Amino acid sequence: MNKHPKSVEHTNLSENTTKEYESLVQQGDEHIERLKTCTKLIWDALTIISQKASVLHMETVKEAADHLHIMELDLRRELFKVRLKKSILANKMKQTQA
Repeated sequence: MNKHPKSVEHTNLSENTTKEYESLVQQGDEHIERLKTCTKLIWDALTIISQKASVLHMETVKEAADHLHIMELDLRRELFKVRLKKSILANKMKQTQA
């Protein structure tokens, strides 16, 4: 038999869901800040390249820029995953409230 009444189970589920949602919001905010930083670094690197390309080792420049771009794509993918989880959880929360 179930030790807890349904109202207690529902409250625990609701609290856990709310905490999970809040965690996803924080993760999303962190990914957005990291993405902003990465994008700024890319633009700054492009500015430096346009000003000093003639005195820089081009293979190294291209490799470094490529790594920044890959990092940006990874951050965008992670942000998408967090937003997807958050959307699914928001739907779940609406269903339990109805």
